Amino acid sequence: MSLTVNKSEKVKRPAHHANDSATAFKNPWPSASTPTWGELLKLSFPLGWYPSHPPSEQILPVKVVMPDWGAPALQQRTEESKSKCIVATWLGHAGTMAQFPPLTSTDQKKTDDQGVYLIFDPIFSFRAGPTQYTGPARFRKSPCQAEDLPGCHAAFISHNHYDHMDLASVLGITRRFPTMKWFVPLGNKTWFLGEGVKAENVIQLDWWQTWEGSFPDGNTNSTNEGNAWFKITCVPAQHNTGRWGFDAGSTLWCGWVVERFPSKDQAKNAETRQGAVYHAGDTGYRRVEKSKDVCPAFKEIGDRFNGFDLSFVPIWRGGSLSFISYAGVRLLHGQVPSAFHCSPEDSVNIHKDVKSKNTVAIHFGTFVGSEQESDEAALEFYEACTKADIQSLDSSEVAVNGRAGKLDIGGSQIFDIE
Repeated sequence: MSLTVNKSEKVKRPAHHANDSATAFKNPWPSASTPTWGELLKLSFPLGWYPSHPPSEQILPVKVVMPDWGAPALQQRTEESKSKCIVATWLGHAGTMAQFPPLTSTDQKKTDDQGVYLIFDPIFSFRAGPTQYTGPARFRKSPCQAEDLPGCHAAFISHNHYDHMDLASVLGITRRFPTMKWFVPLGNKTWFLGEGVKAENVIQLDWWQTWEGSFPDGNTNSTNEGNAWFKITCVPAQHNTGRWGFDAGSTLWCGWVVERFPSKDQAKNAETRQGAVYHAGDTGYRRVEKSKDVCPAFKEIGDRFNGFDLSFVPIWRGGSLSFISYAGVRLLHGQVPSAFHCSPEDSVNIHKDVKSKNTVAIHFGTFVGSEQESDEAALEFYEACTKADIQSLDSSEVAVNGRAGKLDIGGSQIFDIE
């Protein structure tokens, strides 16, 4: 495998580094700063009650289904159209899979090659915590386990919170696919090495750093330099980190961009790109709902990469404060400062900022406290998409502003590369 890491020339400390040794990090934008007194005084009491019959007729409840990884739909496609699509699967919470079918599927020598499988923020555990007995519990079960995955060439971690960097899931995937690569933001490689992952299989990057290379054929361990060439870039997000209370901000948080090219030589020309995926990880957008200061990173991501065929964007706070809805109380999230978790409406803004053609909603409906909380996130996202004239994921209409929506947990959908 050909490996290259492109690093920016170090002129001065990056704005998101809080020290010179790259062991402390911060959000460098006003959108992540502490709310002003004026903003706080405009907030109302944040607790209320859910309606006895929430207006959810526009959406269907989230279900857990057995994954088919898009195989039935792929089988109905021609060999040429298979190579011009991406298969997205939602694994629950922020866990997703993006499958790139092979570009050379007409080659008889590669008829068994199912392409390249990429997994983001996998968590198959029942609880998101330091042990199997602590941390938020799943409201909906995992659709599969590591041993059920059809393939994994690389996995991506956005940050080290327990619901995004789950030890049992990391070890399970590593055992199942011993040659796969882990891509992690700065400061996290040491943790992986301590858990027994081989150093050559952990790629650690800072914001805007890029790894380039090809992956082995299918699920084998052989390397073919003629394979599709991938550019993988660590990109900014507005969030934080910490696993035990006194390590806040000591490791980096990020999103990930994956671009596919026909070959290494053609990767020098952006016009030859054949598929681009963006996973936002976990992120906020502004410090309070009405703040005019928004995170500028997303527009920069959209401009640098000229949009994406497929994006995975969080629409909810995940499992944070899920005990409130578990008790039957509604947390009015618009009345709570939240620089680190975007609202459904701001998830739509991220969709627009990064110029996404198709966006799958994530980070909701899994570690929530109730069905109402899950419905609330999905309904608000649906309403925000409708207001922004964004088509649903299954729409066949011309999508000027792109498409967005949700999948079932374990569900897959195929997206054409335009």
